[in-house]
Amino acid sequence: MQSRFTATGVTADDKEVLLAYELKEEEFKVTLYIVPKKSLKGELLEQLQKNWVEGAEFEFPKGTKEVNPKLQGEESILPEDIRSEESGKIRIRQNEWAYTLLTAKLWESYLLELEELKKKAAELTQYDRKLFDDAKSFWERVLEHRKERDISQERLDKIKDDVNSVFEKLKTFRKSETAEFEANSAKLREVVIAKIEDLRSRTNEKANFKLLLEEHKNIQNESRKNRYNKSDDVLVRKNLDSAFQFINEQRNHFFNDLSANRIKGLNEVIERMEAALNRDKKDLEYMQRKAESNKSSSLELQLIKLKTTMMNETIASKEEKLKDIRATLEQVLRQSGQGKKKEAKKEVKEGAKEEVKTETSAPAETTTAESAEPTDAPNPSPAE
Repeated sequence: MQSRFTATGVTADDKEVLLAYELKEEEFKVTLYIVPKKSLKGELLEQLQKNWVEGAEFEFPKGTKEVNPKLQGEESILPEDIRSEESGKIRIRQNEWAYTLLTAKLWESYLLELEELKKKAAELTQYDRKLFDDAKSFWERVLEHRKERDISQERLDKIKDDVNSVFEKLKTFRKSETAEFEANSAKLREVVIAKIEDLRSRTNEKANFKLLLEEHKNIQNESRKNRYNKSDDVLVRKNLDSAFQFINEQRNHFFNDLSANRIKGLNEVIERMEAALNRDKKDLEYMQRKAESNKSSSLELQLIKLKTTMMNETIASKEEKLKDIRATLEQVLRQSGQGKKKEAKKEVKEGAKEEVKTETSAPAETTTAESAEPTDAPNPSPAE
């Protein structure tokens, strides 16, 4: 890219001047030498327009005015008090130089950012996910500008090795952390599964199911605080779900058995009481027939009347008790039926869940998003 050029111009008081523009990239500025045309006699004009433009030294004559116009913005680097027939040429150069300075500043900012990344990598004592993300983001931004031709391949090559060294340093620590993470995940998994197995072993007919379910909930809450790899997380979840289902099934079986035994016992009591009531009613009928007989004496009639009264009271008492027992049986049957309905609904619901799960093939959700990071994180490398 040409860093110097000249153009002709005329001042507000109609004096001809030569405009000599120079881009000083290292200083991020442009210098404009406004040279009176009359002071450029003979070879001086040729030296300025040709030799100086190509990079040679040149001593500007007396009367030369030096200014530093701004490249950015809408303002032109052609001074307001000077008009030029080469304003289009000047505008083209201005745009080219503005682009050059902006990319130079961008490159300088990238070098500063790279130095900061290298410094952090040099101070590492363990794997740093944030540094990995920062280095990855930095390299992706650099490559994006390379695609847009804002950064040359030469500049890219200059930083490639440095970026690679940052990734290599991170990779070393990552391998160590991954091994430690895997070992810790396995240890936590075994501890939780052992607690779950102990819980299952204590699930029997003598168990306090409410306490068992509360203990299951506590194990689950504690497990959620652990960091597992993906496979360990899935295994722990499956064991927790299986144990929960097992405890509920055992509880339902236990209470169903209790209900069945109670129903059977109530039915047996009802049968015995109905049989006793039938006997009492037959005895009562016998007494009534005897009372109607002409063979009974006065004293016998009094005795029969007393016995009839006592038998009526006994029958009434037994009928009241039988009524209560039948009501209890009805309640137990109703509760048992509701329990079965709930269990059936649960089975239908679980079946629907499994069907949806099978159809969608949804992957198991991990406990924490960060849990599988050391083994699943990407590892981009600058080398293309």
